[in-house]
Amino acid sequence: MEAFNKYLQQFPHYTPSVFENARPYLSEMTLKPGEFLAEQGRICRNIAFIEKGLLRLYYLSDGKEVTNCFCKENTISTSYRSLVTQKESDIAVQAIEESTLIALSYDSLQKLYEKDLFWQQVARLAVENEMFATESHNRFLKDLPATDRYLQVLENNEELLQRVPLNYLASYLQIAPETLSRIRKKIIRT
Repeated sequence: MEAFNKYLQQFPHYTPSVFENARPYLSEMTLKPGEFLAEQGRICRNIAFIEKGLLRLYYLSDGKEVTNCFCKENTISTSYRSLVTQKESDIAVQAIEESTLIALSYDSLQKLYEKDLFWQQVARLAVENEMFATESHNRFLKDLPATDRYLQVLENNEELLQRVPLNYLASYLQIAPETLSRIRKKIIRT
């Protein structure tokens, strides 16, 4: 839980007592590859800090999985819309690697909101970060041709290429796996 405590220290108004008061509400959760933090069509009950591992957020479109985000260590992940509204999720949050999470249930989060404004601030900033990431990814898909999208991931997040199966990466780049293979071969040759 120390990584989560350190993560919280970046937020204004953090005090050690904020973390200590939250400890009874926190639970450690381990997901094996393929297991879900949130499932599409079900109500999301938890928000989680990723202590170790890698998750992907995806949705189904015409029966195909479309990956719109990868979440790695030292980030927060959930199906935000489902968690906030307590309605069925339109996305799934699935572990790609064995992942250790520090989870807060919806009910616990509500209690922390009442206890300290700090937690409302953390939640607001997490949602804002998610909104910015989604907006950035949408622009990335709209504005860049497939090869440039791959090159941008290669340049800005090369570690992801080692951790993510190619079919998930192709889905994230919104190209066919065969197209991704051709792009990779072309780049290796140059």
